[in-house]
Amino acid sequence: MAYGKLDENELKNAIAQTGEAIQRSQDLLKVVSKKPTTKGLELVAASTPLLIEKLEDDLAKLEKALAKKSTA
Repeated sequence: MAYGKLDENELKNAIAQTGEAIQRSQDLLKVVSKKPTTKGLELVAASTPLLIEKLEDDLAKLEKALAKKSTA
């Protein structure tokens, strides 16, 4: 996605949503990583760290794009 094409409000909203998604993913990981009881929960436990990593990358890019917009 071209984060630079978003306006400041869209970037701020995206940052907030991404931060919330990271927090929810971390909470989910705490729940399912203890003792997955189903194949589905095993998949969630296995894939959630990658999801968190991607969300953190997105957050960094969004914050960088907002910083550029703010100084422009």
